[in-house]
Amino acid sequence: MVAAALLLALAAGAALLSPLLTYPFGRDQGVFAAAADVLSGGGVPYRDVWDVKPPGIFYLYWASFTLFGRSMLAPRLLDLIWMLATAGAVWHLGRRLLSAWAGGAGAFFFLLWYVAGHSFWNTTQPDGFACLPLVLAASAVAATEDRPRSWTAFACGTLVALAILLKFTLAAFLALPILAAILPQGHHVSRRAVRAAACLLGCGIVLAAVALAMWRAGALHDIIEVLFVWNAEYSRLRVPVPMAADPVGQTLRFLAGGSHPLLFPVGLLAVVGTIDLMARPASGRMRWFVPTWALLMMASVWVQGKYYTYHWLPVLPPLCLLAGHGMRAAGALLRRSASRPAAIALCAVAVLSVLTPLALAYWRSVGWPLRHLAGKVEREAFLDRYDRYGDFSLGADREVAAFMQGSTLPSDHVFVWGFEPLIYFLADRPPASRFIYTVPLVTQWSPTEWRAELLRDLADRRPAIIVVTHGDRLPWMTGRLDDSAAQLAEYPELKTLLETSYVPDRRIEDFDIWVLRRGGPLG
Repeated sequence: MVAAALLLALAAGAALLSPLLTYPFGRDQGVFAAAADVLSGGGVPYRDVWDVKPPGIFYLYWASFTLFGRSMLAPRLLDLIWMLATAGAVWHLGRRLLSAWAGGAGAFFFLLWYVAGHSFWNTTQPDGFACLPLVLAASAVAATEDRPRSWTAFACGTLVALAILLKFTLAAFLALPILAAILPQGHHVSRRAVRAAACLLGCGIVLAAVALAMWRAGALHDIIEVLFVWNAEYSRLRVPVPMAADPVGQTLRFLAGGSHPLLFPVGLLAVVGTIDLMARPASGRMRWFVPTWALLMMASVWVQGKYYTYHWLPVLPPLCLLAGHGMRAAGALLRRSASRPAAIALCAVAVLSVLTPLALAYWRSVGWPLRHLAGKVEREAFLDRYDRYGDFSLGADREVAAFMQGSTLPSDHVFVWGFEPLIYFLADRPPASRFIYTVPLVTQWSPTEWRAELLRDLADRRPAIIVVTHGDRLPWMTGRLDDSAAQLAEYPELKTLLETSYVPDRRIEDFDIWVLRRGGPLG
């Protein structure tokens, strides 16, 4: 009976998440996929491929290609499995800390918000993958409530380290196991101190092991230069957008569903759940834990100051648990304030009032992918929907990649001057430089040596095709309002290389295609 119920829950969760399997890559997924290709060829992050994210996401994409084949489906399939596991962990934790109802409802809210509140652009991101180790770490903290053990605290630390390797700001979670170790008064101070130290030790060992591996690969200097020096300046970049400097306003917008306002019942119930937990007398069930967890995850978003949609993903597990508890608390209040028949009727109306907007949000967000899954929309017609997403065009990337495949050998290097790393993956051609997009080459705080390094790379690897991108203005990353084509004017050496060693072949939407001149200085 239990096994059948579990299989039914897994099937329902997989069906809810199934639109993920239809999504193509966006720009970020293109970065991760191109980096995973470099890793597959024996490369090392930062030394051989440049990006601002910690290394965990590149290895997850690499693992998905190894397990499921090299395609845009592979990371999406891993994402689906990963989120199912996360929902299961949310259910288990909610049942332990709050109630079976809170755990089940929280898991459902988590899956629904993940797929309905996040498009192809905001899923399969490191912030989402970080949810599973964080929920498992929270479960390890909860396990110490009844049986305080150092090895459990150590395991918690290792899990937090895995989350940090996906997103550095999630180190804020370490405050939870430390608080859980020092707050209880029923244990000796020295034992509580040992548990806190064990957690920090577990986290430190994993991070030290990664640093050692990077050092042995000759990439430690590169990872420090990118993640701690370059990123420190990038994190200070602020672009004027509505409420960008207003954490309260951004948080209220998130709780109201963000760009999907029909998700507001989850945020509203989370507020109800938080009030109920904090209003009750303190008990041994760690009622402070989930609200504090949610607050810390929100703080990890505030400190970044960018408020991208996917930055809020680590907030979802505690938020949805609070929403599940809020639904249960609201039902209990209705039962106490009315006769049994009236209470049942009121609860039914309340559940319907919650599920109706959530169902509408789900259909509005993934109705088109569901039609594609049902065979009512052909693949090409489906992908046409993603031809224009701001300054990103999947159709143009595919067309440029197809031209590369038809004009080059698989071993030929290519180079894209712009922020379109997805072209490398779609074309299945190796990048001529570790700089798979131009952001680190055009920001004011980047080392000047990187420009010289790019020119050396292009001279050594002779890209058969160079693509110059128009219209990719990225002020939130570069602090500049011009596009890559305009920025080329600041690189006279690169411009001279194009004009002397390459010939313009064609224009595909926003891309100028330059082909290596046979018999020229590089040909």
